[in-house]
Amino acid sequence: MPSNKSADFQILTIWVHNERRDHNPNGGWATIRREPQTCFQEQGYKCEWPENGQVYFLFTRSSSVMEGDRIAWREGTGQKDEWVVTGINPTNQYVRCEVRRPRATDQSIDYLLRSASLNNAAEYMSNARQRLDEGTDTGWSDCVANCRNALQEVISALTGERNLSEGLRKLKDFCNLGEKEAEYIKSMERLFLASRDVLSKSGAHPPMPGQQFAIFALGLTTETLRFILTTRKQQS
Repeated sequence: MPSNKSADFQILTIWVHNERRDHNPNGGWATIRREPQTCFQEQGYKCEWPENGQVYFLFTRSSSVMEGDRIAWREGTGQKDEWVVTGINPTNQYVRCEVRRPRATDQSIDYLLRSASLNNAAEYMSNARQRLDEGTDTGWSDCVANCRNALQEVISALTGERNLSEGLRKLKDFCNLGEKEAEYIKSMERLFLASRDVLSKSGAHPPMPGQQFAIFALGLTTETLRFILTTRKQQS
């Protein structure tokens, strides 16, 4: 680590042991993960309020930790302890990170798909993001097509039904869906069937999805797949 980082940590160490010794400070290294692919390490302290067990982290004032980052902290036993940063409070002495335990909704859609062995769907979503970033009419069209393919891949894998419309109707048997959730899935069926129809039209000037629709389709597909994966019934 750079020397200024080491000096900052020495200052933090003195301050912690003078001011936070009653909060059970545990010094060490945190691995910080930031979506989509950023990962780095920060030296600091994991602290715990003795009266309620609430945890917070202290890093040096030059720390680049941000709200939404995931902290992987290894305890003395070697077991990894994971947290999500919910708030950042910088001072002249330190950066304090308020944290909570991770939830399923914190996981990236790629992680959720691959954890469910839906690797093809994960590739479609990755391709959709890449095509969106190209900033061209063709790229936006391909982004929407990849979104539709990702949804169909997930529906097919869960229900065994290749037909998107039929698969969406069967989805309620594979997820813990209530009445409102089932209505939402029906709406998704209409939306994606409509986007398929738009993309399949031919002619000299076929209608093409624009950038805003591609952004909308990618965001909506991401959250829909997250919803499906986090409500699906676990197989015994």
